[in-house]
Amino acid sequence: MTHHVSILAFDNCFASAVVGSVDLLYAANMIAGTLTPGSPPVFAAQIVSPDGRAVRAASGYRVDVAAALAQAAPAEAVVIPGISVIEPEALLAVVTGCPDVLAWLQAQYRRGAWLAASCSGTFLLAEAGLLHARAATTTTWYAELFRTRYPTVRFDAAAAIAKSERIVTGGGAFSYVDSVLCLIETFAGRELARACARHVVLDNRRGPQASALIPHHVQSHDPLIAKAERWMRAHLNASIRVNDIAAHVAVSARTLIRRFKQSTGDSPQGYLQKLRLELGKTLLANTNYRLDQILERVGYHDGSTFRRLFKKYTNLSPRQYRSRFGAKAST
Repeated sequence: MTHHVSILAFDNCFASAVVGSVDLLYAANMIAGTLTPGSPPVFAAQIVSPDGRAVRAASGYRVDVAAALAQAAPAEAVVIPGISVIEPEALLAVVTGCPDVLAWLQAQYRRGAWLAASCSGTFLLAEAGLLHARAATTTTWYAELFRTRYPTVRFDAAAAIAKSERIVTGGGAFSYVDSVLCLIETFAGRELARACARHVVLDNRRGPQASALIPHHVQSHDPLIAKAERWMRAHLNASIRVNDIAAHVAVSARTLIRRFKQSTGDSPQGYLQKLRLELGKTLLANTNYRLDQILERVGYHDGSTFRRLFKKYTNLSPRQYRSRFGAKAST
């Protein structure tokens, strides 16, 4: 049996989420065909746009489409990519300026289709009223905006993926992989989804979104925070106080705290903690350093505290993380 999937495309979307979804479904067909020779394709994917014309993704790439929303063949699932804009006002302008897309998504859901959105694409589902009282997540960059604008949604900013009544939402821009793997599992079974995850060199049992919460786009958004981050990264093995960071960037501690909250959603101490944990992940995955050697490099003197925080942010103990992602060769 072939399952039909529509992949929504629009100007300023993430091209990777559109084309990458097609590639993942193609991989599912390829792997399924190897496992069961002669069987029909498991998935048939079509890219659709509001008016049936090619769209210009945020990166500048042209994405050709198969049909307009009104003429699109019925689908059992719809994939919604993220919207690549930085400012909240620009995001809301896109979300509120496409009533035809919102109505189409509502109609697809009423027909019984699954809906899978990644990153800020979740805003389209919420604006369409499809997430009321349902679990959902979105990029941490827009977490507060989402929570404020859609208070009836059971929002979980830490979740990498959330599933509720035929609706799947993913956190970051590349969470479309998780969302599509979820669809593959739903329509074709867990084993095929796991095989696809291995094929694209991913682990489809990933933990909370918090396991990768360092927002890399911060550097281009606030130069002061970028300067502070560079200094913090260079001194992770030292004892760092807020006043030390503030002195380096020549602002008061109060100003530093306010700017960090505006740009990252974190306090300087919280951001520093995540920088240290990210370095810990890198060392666990790419070296054979003992845990005490890693603790020394990331600035933790209490192993139990590090283990507790590491488990909180990755859903794995350091030993489990190294077992799953660690380098095989000695260093």
